[in-house]
Amino acid sequence: MAGRIAVLLVLLLCAGCGAFGGAERQTVTPVPVPEQSQDGRSDPAVTEDAVDARRLAAAHRRATQNRSYVLGMRLSLEWGTQIVSLVVEDKYRYQFRTEIINKNYTKRVYNNPNRRYVYDERAEGAWTATRRPTPVSGVLDPDPARLIEAYLATNVSVDRPRDDCDTCSVTLTATEPPAAFKPANNYSVRATVRPDGLVQSLTVSYWDRSRKAPVSYEIRYSAVGDTTVSRPAWVRQRWGNATDSDPELSDSQGHAAVG
Repeated sequence: MAGRIAVLLVLLLCAGCGAFGGAERQTVTPVPVPEQSQDGRSDPAVTEDAVDARRLAAAHRRATQNRSYVLGMRLSLEWGTQIVSLVVEDKYRYQFRTEIINKNYTKRVYNNPNRRYVYDERAEGAWTATRRPTPVSGVLDPDPARLIEAYLATNVSVDRPRDDCDTCSVTLTATEPPAAFKPANNYSVRATVRPDGLVQSLTVSYWDRSRKAPVSYEIRYSAVGDTTVSRPAWVRQRWGNATDSDPELSDSQGHAAVG
């Protein structure tokens, strides 16, 4: 397990290095499905006084797989700060926006089952509309499940509601980095987990001694199961009233400014 977490942490620390190339350049590694107990049920990821980070990551992936939601992420590394906003109705219907603060980089994606629209401020051909929609997993960078598995793979304290509420969220905290993650000072992680395994929020901060820079991740889910997605204003601005099935939109490109 220590070796597996070490590799995962290296991938996470390098994720920001590719952020300027856009969210789709990162490879999302599927979290293995936990083994089942003899009675056919999966062992719980969160017990009274411990957390299995691998199982929790898998539970989180299952909890978000077939639900709508709004996801906000703020990722700060030595190269800068990236802000991500993802609004998901289903696997192929979502809006995505990422921005690198103070780097003049913004990318927007609107995807539906018929077409994918992209505005990339950095790219030479900034506007594209293709007939090749991409599932929402293709824009998750870094994938929240990877962060959950990596940063909660340590000694975690579990804080449950006093009234033993089966429908209430639990709070997880830790102040020691994972065993494979030694070059870090002032490590702090806090997560809020729903009974279905969905991690509503995750905040991580520490000082990376090897890079001599602070690192922080903030992830928050909201409007779970209560989110819809419609065509955004920037798509209407560029392509007017054209429909998603209009063949003349396929693979079109051009240059314009976004307000």
